[in-house]
Amino acid sequence: MRALRAVLASLVIGLFGVVALVAPAAADEGAPYTQFHTTVDLSEDGVAHVTIEMTLDFGQRSGRGPLIDLVDRQADGQNPDEWYSFPISDIEVTSSTGARTDTLVERGGGHVTIRVGEEDTVYRSPQSYTVSYNVEGLIVSDHPESGMDEFNWTPISTAMASAMSDVQFTVNGPADVSQTACFHGANFGTECTSNSSGGTATYSVGDLAPGEPVQIVAGFPAGTFGGVEQIKTRRVHPGNMFEVNAGTGIATGILGIGAIAALVGISRRHARDEVYLGLTPGLTPKEGEKGRTGVRSGRQNVAVAFQPPKGARPGEIGTLMDTTADSIDVSATLIDLAVRGHMKIQATDERGTGHVLTRTPNRADELVKYESKLLEAVFAHGDSVGMRELSDAEYHAVQPKTKERLYKRVVDLGWFKKNPNHAQLTPMIGGIALAIAGAILTFALAQIGWGLVGLPVIVIGIGLMVMSSKFRTRSARGSAVLAQAKGFELYLRTAEADQIKFEEGIDVFSRYLPYAMIFGVADRWAKIFADLGARGVYEPDLSWYYGANLYNYAFFSMSLNNFSHDFNQVMSQAASANMQAQMASSGSSGGSGFSGGGGFSGGGGSFGSW
Repeated sequence: MRALRAVLASLVIGLFGVVALVAPAAADEGAPYTQFHTTVDLSEDGVAHVTIEMTLDFGQRSGRGPLIDLVDRQADGQNPDEWYSFPISDIEVTSSTGARTDTLVERGGGHVTIRVGEEDTVYRSPQSYTVSYNVEGLIVSDHPESGMDEFNWTPISTAMASAMSDVQFTVNGPADVSQTACFHGANFGTECTSNSSGGTATYSVGDLAPGEPVQIVAGFPAGTFGGVEQIKTRRVHPGNMFEVNAGTGIATGILGIGAIAALVGISRRHARDEVYLGLTPGLTPKEGEKGRTGVRSGRQNVAVAFQPPKGARPGEIGTLMDTTADSIDVSATLIDLAVRGHMKIQATDERGTGHVLTRTPNRADELVKYESKLLEAVFAHGDSVGMRELSDAEYHAVQPKTKERLYKRVVDLGWFKKNPNHAQLTPMIGGIALAIAGAILTFALAQIGWGLVGLPVIVIGIGLMVMSSKFRTRSARGSAVLAQAKGFELYLRTAEADQIKFEEGIDVFSRYLPYAMIFGVADRWAKIFADLGARGVYEPDLSWYYGANLYNYAFFSMSLNNFSHDFNQVMSQAASANMQAQMASSGSSGGSGFSGGGGFSGGGGSFGSW
């Protein structure tokens, strides 16, 4: 096995080509090299000091200077988890002809790119340069086949894009050279001249056509370089980023259990409603008593309630039920305001496909802030407004502002300790931050094969995001009102015509219709009273809704549904119109500069012009 790896190592080093001409465009030749003399001085610890003296004939093809690409790592063909590394340092560039030697060095992706010259200085006559650098990892100690310490190198690779002439190499070692070899051409099938004298090996190739590589070999007595080993580094790829072993398994297991425990603990503490302990659901402590509170556990049974919670309005109940102020809550609020005498609704046809709203101030009925602001917004330009008029951009804030005020209202009532949206936002942001941090941690640990260990952090982050809606928790008072509301919902959802509880001085149908809308049973509620009316048992007061005929149940339900749908639709249209108006009043521009770039590549490295 050692012999096989040594052979492969030798091949890898052979492929570590340093020089190949690359033109500014892949299909074009660069400036030709009329001189290319390379000297490699090998130290006793195996470091190669490379000096290249070159002349580029910019008279044949103009250019700014050399463009060099050196490979500083190579894949190990035997072990996919390792790189052969060739650290490159101490890069210097000079010019005997006075050419600009401004040097830009970039490292990354296994390459060291060196650009020599200045953008604004273009040469049209030959220029000479000397490039030097140090490189490690090129020695294979005690090669199993030759028994020597081998320096096996491909200084010019198949990526060479320019013709070369006067190509020579010199290798100086700390001991006498035992053997030399030189090859060039396709598949390195042609031998070239090589000689040695003492510790110096020389190689002469002469002329090279574009794409013609060169390989040189120098053997020294085993031990010349003190048994120096090649430099290997971890090669990260998907197959070894998430290694499963005792270490990663135990660490991931512990952190995974911790992540689950943390999510369960957070859920138990922060994602459950508060309730009054020791009291029947729906009841609150006596006035002046604080009452003991705790978190809700399990489902709670509710008793049928024949009235909505005292003082609770439909939009507020709707927000309490699902912790969200949504469109139906605003529509039901408008219907409730009409029932209470603050406005009248007129259907323009029997199907209710169009509506006109007319304000009728009612000083006897007190309004809360979100209700008064809603009426002010809807009737901003007079006491009458058609539904279609509300689609204008100026009405874009009617619905979102009402929703915001509903959230504030339920907090002021003590049903929630904080705005449900804000309560959900905290774990959502925290979850996103943890997921991102977990991804960064996972990527960092994956570089050493411990990527699994970072996954539990991502799990916590995702878990928080998923359960963030559960943080919209109700206070103990809110839970009590919720139980009452569910009891009233049960009544509206299950009561039959002969079970309706009539109240003196109240039109039960109209008064509770907005609540039925909130609970999604408005059609059922209307049908019950249509049947009662047809039997002469009950006469509803529909003075708030002109053009509606309760006895034609199908048309009444259609008209009511159309009202809710149309209001929500015109609010959406108003928001869209406002957005379009803002876009029309603002300008946007985009600029383009210089984008894209050119690439220079080849074998183990490349040498060209730009």
